[in-house]
Amino acid sequence: MVGIPTPAKAPSTASTTSANSQQIKVRLVGTPDSELEGWKKRPLVSEDQLHWSAWIQGFFRFDTSSDDPAKRTWVRNFQELYTRDVTITALGDVSGRRGLDVAGGEGSYSIVLSLLGAEMSCQDLNEEAISGGRLNAERAGAKIDFRQGDAKLLQFGDGVFDFCITTDFVEHITIDDKRAVIAEISRVLKPGGVLVIKTPNLSYLSWAIRLKRVLAIARLRSPWIFIEHTRDNPDREHHGLTTFRELEDLLDNNLFVNIERVPANLRRHRLPRWLSRRLFGFWPLTEHIILRCNRSVFVPIGDFLQKREE
Repeated sequence: MVGIPTPAKAPSTASTTSANSQQIKVRLVGTPDSELEGWKKRPLVSEDQLHWSAWIQGFFRFDTSSDDPAKRTWVRNFQELYTRDVTITALGDVSGRRGLDVAGGEGSYSIVLSLLGAEMSCQDLNEEAISGGRLNAERAGAKIDFRQGDAKLLQFGDGVFDFCITTDFVEHITIDDKRAVIAEISRVLKPGGVLVIKTPNLSYLSWAIRLKRVLAIARLRSPWIFIEHTRDNPDREHHGLTTFRELEDLLDNNLFVNIERVPANLRRHRLPRWLSRRLFGFWPLTEHIILRCNRSVFVPIGDFLQKREE
């Protein structure tokens, strides 16, 4: 006889410490002072100072034209770290909860969530990424169940996870693949389980590229500017860029409830703070789509009860 599906545990308001939650120990990289403050900071560091956790710390290539690692510079993007914080905190308290990082690459989000007390699994198609993730998890002292495989065929049983998270993935896949992945996520989530999705916002990118072209013309430069990884760029990795509405429809069609848009501030060096505040929650100019929702409760439990009598 099949066991009744267990509804996902609601986030606890109490402050609890999981057995596998550990103090995060990373080498702090020395960075020069910046005239910018808060989330607008963009300090630079030479490549030879980078720690293995550079991606988790938010470092990106800035000037890597030199052959000398001491002269190649990387920038720490605090706005990216802010967006990741907004994404992870949308899950609520993860202590003691079981989570799945779908198409999680090297499992950087999984490592962070594990260190916050979650019992994490991570699945990705890239075997090399999974190997790198196992190594990084060991360095971080995080226990993560890594699986290599297609996100359309998740290697887990029905209704086993309290939450799932997928970040910067759905822009790489077609609309049909999105449907299949969301259906699989629904299958492995417990009734009421939480799903959080983060992906670039096609509407924002469309407006941004229009503005850049107008500014280029005003400066007597070529307006033929395109978004990285999209049409007219060599790799076209982001051929599946999407909108809030399209993703919401896909989630609704898979019987998710409480579909909620999570706002995030847009910050740029030359963007006045007052304008950043005015744009908060204006979805066409929200840089990333962040959606939070729950798997249905009554549908899977009702189906279970019927099958139980068959």
